[in-house]
Formats: sequence, C-alpha cells, structure tokens
Amino acid sequence: MRKGYVSMPSKSVREMSKLEKAHYSLAAKMFHAILAMALIIGAAAVSFGFYLYVMALEREYKAETWHLSRSASFMVDEPKFFEKYSSILEQYLEIPESEKEEGSKAAFLVQLADQQDETFAEIQDTLLALQEHNEGEAAYVAAIDKKNNRRIFLVDSDPTNTFCPPGSYDTIDADKIDALLNGSRVNWMGKLMGDSAVPAVFANLSNYGYRCTAATKLFETDGYVVMVFMGKSMNHIADISKTFLLIYLAYIAAVTLIIGAVMIRRVKKIVVHPINELADAAAAYSMDKKDGHRTGRHFDKLNISTGDEIENLSLIMKDMETDLADYIKNLTTITAEKERMHTELNVASQIQEGMIPQIFPVFPERHEFSVYASMHTAKEVGGDFYDIFMVDEDHLGLVMADVSGKGIPAALFMMGSKIMLNNYAMMEEPKPSKILEHVNNGLCANNSAEMFVTVWLGILEISTGKLTAASAGHEYPAIMRAGGEFEMFKDPHGFVLGGLEGAKYKDYEIQLAPGDAIFEYTDGVTEATNKETELFGEHRMLAALNSSPDAEPDEILGNTLEAINDFVGEAEQFDDITMLCLRYKGPKAE
Repeated sequence: MRKGYVSMPSKSVREMSKLEKAHYSLAAKMFHAILAMALIIGAAAVSFGFYLYVMALEREYKAETWHLSRSASFMVDEPKFFEKYSSILEQYLEIPESEKEEGSKAAFLVQLADQQDETFAEIQDTLLALQEHNEGEAAYVAAIDKKNNRRIFLVDSDPTNTFCPPGSYDTIDADKIDALLNGSRVNWMGKLMGDSAVPAVFANLSNYGYRCTAATKLFETDGYVVMVFMGKSMNHIADISKTFLLIYLAYIAAVTLIIGAVMIRRVKKIVVHPINELADAAAAYSMDKKDGHRTGRHFDKLNISTGDEIENLSLIMKDMETDLADYIKNLTTITAEKERMHTELNVASQIQEGMIPQIFPVFPERHEFSVYASMHTAKEVGGDFYDIFMVDEDHLGLVMADVSGKGIPAALFMMGSKIMLNNYAMMEEPKPSKILEHVNNGLCANNSAEMFVTVWLGILEISTGKLTAASAGHEYPAIMRAGGEFEMFKDPHGFVLGGLEGAKYKDYEIQLAPGDAIFEYTDGVTEATNKETELFGEHRMLAALNSSPDAEPDEILGNTLEAINDFVGEAEQFDDITMLCLRYKGPKAE
C-alpha cells in the first residue's frame, strides 16, 4: 500500500465475491468518506459546544460569586472594622519576617486572641448568613500583602475545622492577586460574547476541590488591600458537564447517521446506479463483440437523466457506440479491400520479379564474363529494375534503372520502360544513345503522370571487351581494373527518360581488360539512411566494394549489402536497393 492511500484490494473486481464487492464498492467508499467527514464535523461541534457550555457556566459562577462578595462588602461597617484591622496589622508587622517565612504563627495568634470582639463576631455572623442563603462554600475578610504575595485572614465565617483564625495567612500567586484586584482577563471568545472583567478566579484546591472565588475591595492602606472574599464550589460542574457531553454526543451521532443515510441514498440514486448502468452496458457490449455480434446496441437503451456529467457521459457513450459500429462496418470493407489489394500486389510483385533475371549465372554457357545483380524493394513492388540480355552472339546488354516514385505507379512505369529498352535494343544497331532516344520519345508521348526514369545502358562487345554505354541521369558507375580497386567513373550524363521529348544522349566507351569489373547501382545504395539520418554515401560504398575487390560479383554484392544493413541498423528502408556487377574475363576464358 502506498503512503497516503487507503488500503487497496489485492484482487480485481471480477475476482471478488459479492461481500468483497460490497465492501469495496463506490457506495461503501462514499459512505465511509461521509461517515468520516461527519465524525470530524461532529467532534468539532461537540468540542466547541462543550467549550461554550463550560464557558457559560464559569461566567455565571463568576458573576454570582462576585455579586455575593459585593453584597457582603455593603454589610461590613468599614470605619469600625478599619480600627480593628489597624491594630491587628500593627501586631502583624511586629512579628519578625523570619518567623513568618518559617510558618510559625503561634506567638502571633496568641497576641491576636483578645481581638475577637463584637465587631468581628458581627461580621462573621453576616458572612455566614450570606454564605448559607446562597449555597456558598466560603466567606471571609482578608488583607492582601501585595509585596509578599500573601493573603492574611481577618474574619472567617466557617465555624468548622477549616476555620482560618485571624492573623493566619497563606501564599497566593501574583496573577491571582492581579485578577482579584483588577478583574480576570477575558479571552477572545469572551470578548465576542460581550463578557467584562470580573474580579474572580478559579482554583482546584486540595482541601476544597474546584472552587470559584471572587473578591470586593473594602479599603487599601500602606500597601495592604482589605477585601471581602466569597467562594462557591464547582465540583458538581464536572457531573453536569459529563451529562451534557453524553447527551450531546448521542444527539450528534443520531444526526450524523440520519444525514449519512440520506446522503448515501441520494448518492446511490444520482451517481452509483447510473455508473452501474453504464458498466453493465459496456460489459454487454464487450460480450457481444467477443461472441461475434457486431450490430448490438446497448448504450442506446440507457435512460440516464441526471442532468450532470454522468448523463453527458452516457450520451457520449451512445455516440461512441454508433461511431464504433460504423467504424467496424467500414473497417470490414476496408480490410477486405486491403486483402484484395495485398493479393494483387503479391501477384504484381511476382510478375515484376519474373520480368528481371533471377537465376544466376544468367548465361552459364558463356565463360567470357561473370555477372550478378540483386534488387531489394522498399515496398511490395518497386520502381528500380535491372536487365541482362544478349543482343546477339557477341554483344551483352546491361541495364540499371530507377523510376521516380514508389509502389504500383512506379512498377507500371518500370515495366513499360524495361520492355521498350529491351525491344529497341533488339531492333536497332546496338548503340546505347540511340536506344535511349527512342525510349525517351516513347515515354514522353503518353506520360500524363509526368513520371521519369534514370537509366544506365551498357553494351559489351564480348570478343574485344569494349563497353559502349550511355547514361540518362543515372548514378556514376564504379570501375575496377585488374589487380586494383574500385573507383568512381564520372561518365557523361544525359536528361532523364520521360522528362523531355527529343532529348539527345551521348555514348562513351570503356575498354575492359581481363579481370576488370564494373559496378552499377541505384540511389537506394548511397542514400541508405541510419537513425542519425546519416547517408551511406559513395565512400562507404567504395569501402565495401574494396573489402574483396577480386571476388566474384555475387560476393561483391553480398559484401556491399551487408555493409548497408550494418550501417542502417533498425532504421526503416525508404528506397529500393538495386545493384549489378560485371567482371570481364576475356574472349577465350573457360
């Protein structure tokens, strides 16, 4: 399982059982997503609601406790109490600070024992009555020693064993002193709800539990602030909060389940069911195609009206099914036509191959020369051709030609050109230039396709070794003298056949001695291209020819073709590769 993704099934949908499909179905996944989202939202709502609830309780308790302390402050006779307080404070100040720090209060309390008079008793009764009638937990008067962060108890209403005698004290935090004197701080939520600073604090005391304490100042003198304190227990808030939380959780859970069920039902109707209909139609379509039925329509039967992207998808699938049916119908026709054309091309290829010499040696009874030729077409039929024929007992005709274009048109033009070249060579005095002129005029007469052919035509006088040749725009031949290497021969060129009616061509002669050889080819050899779009070129061709210059023509052509294939590699062949090689052995060779 990839990090950040949910657990994915190890099986495909087709391999799953019904229970597994239900677990991994789109409806199940959406239900899980909705449930998770609802739980998150519910948890956030519960947390926020509980926070607001507790905040409201605390605000209520602060206000109530503070009002009680204010009421108590109005009931205290300040002038009389100030006189008693001053005498207590004088005796408090006489106690060495070291004894106060050590917590030894015995001497101090003995000195204060006679201070419990009617004034203190009156205040004590008032505080006790106020405490009991308002369900308070504590009511007392104390002086705040801001310098030493102490609270000095003066009058305590509690008659139980938690009674704090006059003059006893405890340590109080500076921030609580600040809150009691100036009001507790109001957080951002309280400000939004309009709360104001109330001189009250919350504390979780080991002896008394969770308590809210508020104070109202009576008077301040010599760095001491005398205040009336009222405290209310908040231990029962925990029980109330638990009850509230349980009820709230149950409510949120019920609402979440109801909303989830409604949403899932809605999602199934507008998403899951239409998708399943599309899937069923696609499966039926696939089964029809496997069974060979090509006319079945399945998406046409769908009636999805969700008004959204799913309906749009169903409409697209309908159009696609129609287009596929038409495409398959057309493809069947095209395939049949292609097969017919392929058959015809095979027949044309066989006819073309039958028109050029394929069996070597061509004239096994003649020992004065050896000749070999090969043609490798780029398509089923090609535009290149060669010919080897006897003009008479002492003259050998050699033809190498390349028709413009490829495929059937080039093959048809090639066949006409070859027949005309062969016929004129037999009818005329064996002069290559005259033969090319006649063939050119014949091709120009009805050349509406404006095709042309390059031709090299040579006629070898076998008894003397004289080779008379003419070129109609063809590639330069390569000549090898006995004991030497192949070299390019720059022969005079005429215009291509079929390009210009009335064009003239020039003969040239090459005297071959025994052991000499001549190599002719089409541009498919020098223009063979590799993956880097580099051309094979004349220099690589000469290198291949000269790898075994004294070999027989068939071996020379084999070496050249192997070099071309190694150079081209896996690149596609775009042009026909045709080659011919003649080695003259002399008039009396056996």
